[in-house]
Amino acid sequence: MASQDRQGVASSGGEPTPWVEYKAPNGRVYYFNPATKKTTWEKPDELKSEQERQSVWKEYAKDGRTYWYNTETKKSTWTRPAELGSSTNSTNKPLTTASGPAAANSHAVADPTGEAAAIVSPGISQQQHVQAARPSSPMADHSRRVARHLPPVPPAAALERQRVSRREYKTHEEAEDAFLKLLSTHNVGSDWTWEQTLREIVSDPDYRSLKTLQERKEAFNKYTSKLRDKEREEAMEITKQLRENFFAMMRELPISEVTRFRKVRHLAAEHPAFIAAGRDSERFFDEFMDVFIRDAKERRRVVQNEGMRVLGEHLSGLQISAKWSDVKIDLLEKFSHLLMPALRTDTSAVPMDTPSMYGADTDPESGLSLLDFMDAFERAISDAERRDAATHQREKDNALSSQRKHRDAFRQLLDEYRTQITPASTWTQFFPLIKTDQRYIDMLGQPGSTPLDLFWDHVELLEEDVYRERKRLESAMRDSGFRVQVDTTRDEVKSFAADNYQLPDMYFDYIYEQLLMKARHKKEEEDERLQRQRRRMLDDLKYAMYDLVPPIMTDSTWDGEKERISRLPEFKDVADETASREVFDRV
Repeated sequence: MASQDRQGVASSGGEPTPWVEYKAPNGRVYYFNPATKKTTWEKPDELKSEQERQSVWKEYAKDGRTYWYNTETKKSTWTRPAELGSSTNSTNKPLTTASGPAAANSHAVADPTGEAAAIVSPGISQQQHVQAARPSSPMADHSRRVARHLPPVPPAAALERQRVSRREYKTHEEAEDAFLKLLSTHNVGSDWTWEQTLREIVSDPDYRSLKTLQERKEAFNKYTSKLRDKEREEAMEITKQLRENFFAMMRELPISEVTRFRKVRHLAAEHPAFIAAGRDSERFFDEFMDVFIRDAKERRRVVQNEGMRVLGEHLSGLQISAKWSDVKIDLLEKFSHLLMPALRTDTSAVPMDTPSMYGADTDPESGLSLLDFMDAFERAISDAERRDAATHQREKDNALSSQRKHRDAFRQLLDEYRTQITPASTWTQFFPLIKTDQRYIDMLGQPGSTPLDLFWDHVELLEEDVYRERKRLESAMRDSGFRVQVDTTRDEVKSFAADNYQLPDMYFDYIYEQLLMKARHKKEEEDERLQRQRRRMLDDLKYAMYDLVPPIMTDSTWDGEKERISRLPEFKDVADETASREVFDRV
C-alpha cells in the first residue's frame, strides 16, 4: 500500500499557519486547511516567502517532481528559478494544525496540469490508512489527532490509472496515431462528447501517448471530424444507390409531366425500390420529375427547332406581298405532320397523363403549334423585308456612286478649261464651251450639285489661289519698296514679278487688275482725306474771321481787311488767297 506523509508547516516568517502539508503515495505534495476544508496542490500564499509571492513563477508538482511555471512567458522548467532563491520548505518544523471541527466530506483537488492524481490506495478508507500508519511516539499521537482532518482525496480509480505504465513514442505523429487508434479501438462515435470519451479511454496505456490535455482534445476533434465525414460519405453513397433504383423504377411507370406523387405511390406501392426509399420517396419523386420535365422540354425544343428549320427552308423565297391567310392553307396541307399530336387527335375525353392514347413513345406536346407556323411566317416576311430593303439600299448606293462619278468627271472637265477660267469668268462665258460635252450632259437631271454649282466652286477656288498669290507678291513689293500707283503700267509690274517673284502667268492679269483697283481705291481715300482736311482749315479760318476785333462789317472789303486777315495763323494754314477771299465773302 502506498504511504501517505503529512507535515506541519509554518509561514515564511516562522508563524504557525492553519495549512497542513501532505505527500501522496506517488510523492506529490499537497496542502489541506482543516479550518476551511480546502485542499490544493498549489502552495498557499501563507507558506510562500515575500520573494515567492511577488514572483511571476508558480510552483507545481507532478509524479513526485516539483516544477515551476512562469505566468507571463507561459514557460515551464524543472529547475528552480534563481529569483526565488533556495527552497525554504522544511519538513522538520513543528506541526501546526487548524482550529475548528474536522470535516468528513470530500473536496476536489485543483490540478494545474489537468491530470487527476490519486492519493490513497483503492479499497482502503481514509481512517484505515491513518490507523495503519499510527506510531507509538507522542508525536505520532499528535499526528493521529491531526489525521482526523485529512483532506479529501480523488476516487481510487485515479490511482490505478496512474500505476499504468506510459508508452513512449519517438515523434508527435506516432503518438497522435496511437491516440487515434485508441479511439477507434474503443469504438468512439462521432457524436460522443469529450467527457464521455474520457471515461471510456482514461485507463488505457495509450491515453498518455499525447502529453497534454490540449493535444488529446485536438486529436479527439480530428478523429470525430474524420468519422463524421466518413459517415456522411457512406450515407451519401447509400442515398445515391436508393435514388438510382428509384429513378429506374420511375422510368418503367406510365407517367407524364402532370403525374402526381399519389399516383406513383398507388402504382409502385409494392415495388422494392419504392419501399427501400421510405421517407425519401417523395423527395426522389420530385428530383426525378425535375429531370423528366427538363428532358421532355429539351426533346421538344429539338423537335421544334427542326420543324422551324423545315418551315424556314420552305418559306425562304416568300415575297413581301404574301398574306398569312394564303400561306397558312399551304403550310397545313404540306406540313400537318409537324403539328403536335395533341393538335391532330381528339383528346377531350382522355386524361392528360395517359400517354398510351398517342402511343407509348409519343409526346402529345412534341411538335409545332399554329403559333409556331405563324412565327415561321413572320420570320420569312421579316427576311423578305430585309432582302427588299437591302435591294433598295444597293440601288441607292449604285445611284449615288454613279452621281459621284459624274461629278468627278465634270470637275475634270473644269480642270481642262483651267486656263480659260479666271476669277472674273461667268457661267455665260463658259457655258458655250462645254454645252455639247458628254460629261456636262451626264450631270443634267441628277440630284445634288448642279454643273453651275460646281463651276462657281471652281471659280471660288481660283479666287482663293489668286488671293494667296497676290498676298505673296505684295509682301515681296513691301520688302523691295515697290509701290503700285494708279499710273503704274502692266510692264512695270510684270518686270518686277519676273525679277523678284515667280508669279503664274494665268494669274498675272487678274492680280494686276486687283493691284490697280487697290491703288485707285487708296488714292480716292487719300483725296477724300485731303478734302476733309482742307474743309476743316477753311472752317477754322471762317471762325477766326468772326472773332476779329474790331469785327468785319458788311461794308468791309477784302482789300481793306486783307492785311489784318493775313496775320491770322489759319490764313497761313490755308495758303490759298483765292479760297480765303471766298471765305471772306461768305463771312
